[in-house]
This record gives sequence, C-alpha cells and structure tokens, in this order.
Amino acid sequence: MEVVRSETERSFLKYQLKLLKELHEGPIDFYQDRLATNSYYDKERFRFHGDQLYRAYELLYPRDHRYISPNVLEITGTKGLAYLWLDQGRVNGLRGSLRGRYSPEEYQNISDYLNSLGIQATPHANQLSTIEICLSRQGLRLLLEIINVHLPKNTYNKMSRRRTAVGT
Repeated sequence: MEVVRSETERSFLKYQLKLLKELHEGPIDFYQDRLATNSYYDKERFRFHGDQLYRAYELLYPRDHRYISPNVLEITGTKGLAYLWLDQGRVNGLRGSLRGRYSPEEYQNISDYLNSLGIQATPHANQLSTIEICLSRQGLRLLLEIINVHLPKNTYNKMSRRRTAVGT
C-alpha cells in the first residue's frame, strides 16, 4: 500500500502511518521517501507492505477495481468516515459536500450510510453522472461532531481551514 500527501500535511501522514502500524497484525515492510514536484512543496510518501493487507485489498478492490460497498462502510465506521471527510470533504458556506472519483453506486452507498447515522445527505448529479454528496446545514454540523472525536486536533483544524470556501 502506498500513501502520498503534500509535505504540508506531514503530521497527518505520520498519524496515518502510526494508525496502520497499530492496526496491522504481524511484521511489516516500510519505506518512506520524498517525491519532488514542480511546485514549492514536495510530496511525502510511504509504502507499507504486510502479510495481512490482502484481506483489506480483497474487500476494497473486488475484481481489482476499487469499490466502496455498504460492507466496507460498516467495517470502517465513523473513523473511516472521518478520514473520507479529510480527503474528500468540503465546507461551502454553511453546507458541506463530499466529492471524489466514485461511481454513482458508490455515492449512493456513502449517502445511505450517512443517512443511517442521521446525517442528511443527498447525491447530486449533473447531466452525465453523480458528482458529489451534498450535506445540509444540520447534517454538516452533526458530521463534524461525529468525526471530531477520531482525529488529532491539530490535523482536523488545519484540514478544515484549508477546505473552507472563500468568504465563509
């Protein structure tokens, strides 16, 4: 498994590595390096290999294509939702949205999971496909309350400011 983040998100990358080491059973192979970019900030990367990762791969990548199923969402729970928000979440005014490279079915699965937690979430589509999940004001507030417990304070505060739209 490979995780790459901007060097400005180094503390979150270290937290992810620590979490993976704690959750993985057995020995691991680990390699960390820095990738040069054309911008001012480089990318930090770590590669993580362990014998037990095949279980996660089989669940997340059936037929070698990533798929977020209801089963995956139930297993990862609110902690998985917290990391999904950090990677894909946006605050637009008083509302929120989750936007990524997901199929319409994956968007529906995520939306159904959010609604099962009491978070008002609706998939939004254009003429071609589903493009995001929109969160209501109360839904955004409830989501932030739920995920705040799972994240280190400094990481969440830094990520939320970066994700906030101009003028809010």
